[in-house]
Amino acid sequence: MKDKVTNKTVLVAMTGGLESTVAAYLLKKQGFRCIGIGIQLFEPNEEKGALADVAISDLNKVKSICTYLDIPFYAVNAAEVFADKVLDPVVGSILSGHTFEPLVFLNLVVMDVLLEKALKFNTSLIASGHYAKVLKNQKTGAFELMVANDIEHDQSYFLSRLEQKHLSNLMLPLSEIRKQEVEKIGELMKVDYLSRPKSKIQHIMHDPRNQNLVEARSSKDLRRIGTIYDYRSESSISEHLGIHRYYIGQKNLPFRPESPIDPLKEVVSIVPFKGNIFIDYPDRLQYSHALVSRFIPASHLDTTQPISAYVKMSSNAQKIPCRIFFKNNQNCLIDFEDRRPGILITGQFFAFYNRKSEKGKIIGTAIVEMGGFFENGDFLTLPIYKRNSEEEVVKKDGNSEKLHF
Repeated sequence: MKDKVTNKTVLVAMTGGLESTVAAYLLKKQGFRCIGIGIQLFEPNEEKGALADVAISDLNKVKSICTYLDIPFYAVNAAEVFADKVLDPVVGSILSGHTFEPLVFLNLVVMDVLLEKALKFNTSLIASGHYAKVLKNQKTGAFELMVANDIEHDQSYFLSRLEQKHLSNLMLPLSEIRKQEVEKIGELMKVDYLSRPKSKIQHIMHDPRNQNLVEARSSKDLRRIGTIYDYRSESSISEHLGIHRYYIGQKNLPFRPESPIDPLKEVVSIVPFKGNIFIDYPDRLQYSHALVSRFIPASHLDTTQPISAYVKMSSNAQKIPCRIFFKNNQNCLIDFEDRRPGILITGQFFAFYNRKSEKGKIIGTAIVEMGGFFENGDFLTLPIYKRNSEEEVVKKDGNSEKLHF
C-alpha cells in the first residue's frame, strides 16, 4: 500500500461486503478522504446467470454502509462496458466449447471505471478490498502486483491483468493483514453486510445458471443440439439438448434411461458447429506443453530469453513450475516441469509468478490456445492417450501440428 497522504481523495470500490467496507474504514482512519463507488453491472431485470453472485444486489444497502462510514456514495452504471468485456465473452466461450475467466476481466472493468470517475474528483487514487499487494520497484520505477501477506486468501490472480495505469494508482488496504483480522474489524462495526453465496461449484463457468444467460443473449441456432459420442470408439451414446449445457471436464452427465453414460467418463471435446460432444475417461488425458496467446508481461520483464516461472491455471489451483519460451505476437510456449494429467481448455487463463509461495509477484498473464505434447517433431493436441507402458500416444483425428519450436 502507498504511503499515508493526509486529506488525499481516494475512490473506493464498494460492494456492500465485509472487505470493501473494512478497506474504506482503514483508509479513512489513515486520513484519506474516501468516496464510495457502487458499480452497477447489469440493467434491471437483465439475466445474470452465475454472475449474479458477483453483482451488487442492493445499491441502497451499499449507500447505507457509506452513510455509516460518513463518506459520500455514488452509483455508476457500467452495464454496457461489462456486457462488452465480460458477458459477451462468457456467452461466446460457452457456445464455442471454450472457457473464460470472468472475474479477472470484471476487475479490469471495475478499475477502468474507478480511474475514469476519479478524474472528476481531481484525484487518481483508487482502492478495493482485495487481498493482494502493490509495491513500487525502486530500480525500475514500475509498480508490481505482489502476493498478499495472507497467502491462503490471496487474490492476486484476479488482479493479474491490471496495467501500470491501474497499479500506480491502486491502494489495497488489506494487503498487510489477514482475513481473520479483517473479520474482527468488521465485527466492531454495526453494519449489515451484503453477503455472497458460497458456491460448491469449482468454477463460475461451470455453473448451470449460465445456461439461462446464454439463452438470453444468443440466438437459438447458435445453441446447437446434437449427439454425445464415446471419443475412443466414436459410437453414439445419446442426443443432447444444446452444447451450452456442457463444458470440457464436465462429469456426471445427464442421460436418458435408454442411453446410460458411464459416470466415470467426462467431456473431453466439444465440436460446436456440429453439435458433437465427446466423452472419455479422464485418466487417459495428459499434456506437457501449452501454447498461449495474448501474453502480457509485467513491466520491465525480460522476454528476450526463456525464463522459469510458476503458473496458476485457476484461482484455486496450486502454482506449477514451468518454463516460458517467448515467441512473436504475444505468443508463448509453456513447458511444464512434469507431464501432467488432464486437459487444458482453449480460453483458460494463466497467471505467472516468480515464486511458488510467499513474497511472490505476478510476472505475466496469458490465454491458453491449446495443450498437448511433442512427438517426433509434431505437436499433438488433446485429447491424447497412453497406449502402452512406454506412453506412446496418438491423436485421434490425425491432425497433428508442426510448430517448429
